[in-house]
Amino acid sequence: MNGYLKRFALSIMTFTFLAIPVFSLPAVNPYLPDTSGEFIYFRDYSFQNESIIGFLYYNESTYAVRFYSPANTGKKIPEKDICLYISVNPQSKNLDMTGEKIVGAGAKEDTEIINYMHDLFYELTARRQKIGNLGESPLISKEDYVQFGGNVKIRYNSYVPIFNIESISSVSGKPLLETQTCGFLSNSTDTSFSAFKGVNGLPKDKKRDFKKDKKTPVRVGIDGQTIQIDSGWKTAMDNMWFLGDYAFLSMTTLPALPEKSNNLQLLTRKLTEGTARTYSIWPQHKVESDSQKIMIMNVFLQPEIENVTRDFKTITKKKDGTYAFVTLTVYDSVYQKNRSYFDAILKSYKTE
Repeated sequence: MNGYLKRFALSIMTFTFLAIPVFSLPAVNPYLPDTSGEFIYFRDYSFQNESIIGFLYYNESTYAVRFYSPANTGKKIPEKDICLYISVNPQSKNLDMTGEKIVGAGAKEDTEIINYMHDLFYELTARRQKIGNLGESPLISKEDYVQFGGNVKIRYNSYVPIFNIESISSVSGKPLLETQTCGFLSNSTDTSFSAFKGVNGLPKDKKRDFKKDKKTPVRVGIDGQTIQIDSGWKTAMDNMWFLGDYAFLSMTTLPALPEKSNNLQLLTRKLTEGTARTYSIWPQHKVESDSQKIMIMNVFLQPEIENVTRDFKTITKKKDGTYAFVTLTVYDSVYQKNRSYFDAILKSYKTE
């Protein structure tokens, strides 16, 4: 049984049952409130060298803003890793910085980067305030943004934290600022925010020696949920199965939620985020939903050990108001070579 895959699957499941304090930007009433430790990273196309900028929400009076750009020897550009820890006045209607600690700055040109980080924090906050109430559906707003060259299109999305800004592009569609990953800190020692160095496209998983032999079909289930796997899968618990070191399957039941609450949508947002140095690749994720079912697919990257997992989750409302919840997690190199096998398992899932 693969220790990493088991820990990953359990960590992504466990947090969904935790009660976490919620907050928001000054003078913003979000559809989905931010929770302590949530963060977002954007690819920022404003700079000559590849660059990312991230925002972390500790609580209503404390944020972090981080700029990272790798070294470029060809252009003689050194690595930049600057983080601002900022305190704000939560009672102010506008973003009012009351203190700041700067980590990682040293060169003269870093002052310009720090000023840019300040400006972006102020500007994105002000634009989110002006847009007013957002709902569940994304909103595209045409705005004048001098720092990004004039007329732009800003895509607002309640499923990304803090500013609810998913991307900024020119009117012709050229990307200017776009989400790379969303996540949350699992505890006070989680370095996910400070360690992220960006990702391009679909990261490549390790090569894995997986051979799919003919096995006897087996239908397994619990609490009115069933799914068809085969004898190659081994039972770890009544509701949990492993396919060697390559895939994980679980089923559980979530309690009924209060009527007219956004808890299900908040859970969906959490399920698209990474944690504990495991990063969700935002451009790869997909969410499909109707009145009875939500289907979520994510790609997660653990850069230190080059693990890439493809994670499928389905939440289905049952007749008694509770929710059936199934998870299938597969290493991506295994999934890519055996798509029909794993897709057939997902399609076989049924719930009462």
